[in-house]
Parts: sequence; C-alpha cells; structure tokens
Amino acid sequence: YNIQFIGPPPEVIELMGDKVRARELVKNVGVPVVPGSDGAVQSYKEALDVARDIGYPVMIKASAGG
Repeated sequence: YNIQFIGPPPEVIELMGDKVRARELVKNVGVPVVPGSDGAVQSYKEALDVARDIGYPVMIKASAGG
C-alpha cells in the first residue's frame, strides 16, 4: 500500500503526548491556555482546590494519552 502520513514528526507527537509538559511548553512561548492546573494533580483534595479556584464546570483528564 502506498499510504502517505500527513502530520507532525514523531518527536513532536511524543513531546505533545504528555499534557502537563505540552501545557508548560506552549505557555512558555505565549500561547494562551484554558484555566487549569499547572501540573499533575496528586490528590482528591488538590483536585477540589483547583476546581474551586478555576470555577465549575471542570474536566479531569489523564496527563498522558487521549
């Protein structure tokens, strides 16, 4: 099969696969990001504190993967 991949290079895919790292990188170059935690949330209490700070509704996602 002659299938052509159209997308970013593997290094970029790997780099952006970690949401915490990707958020840090884009913020450092001035790209606006939605309100959220600046790192992985380590506890239920921390998650509640972040949610209260940014306001509801909130979405909780894994830092890696889809």
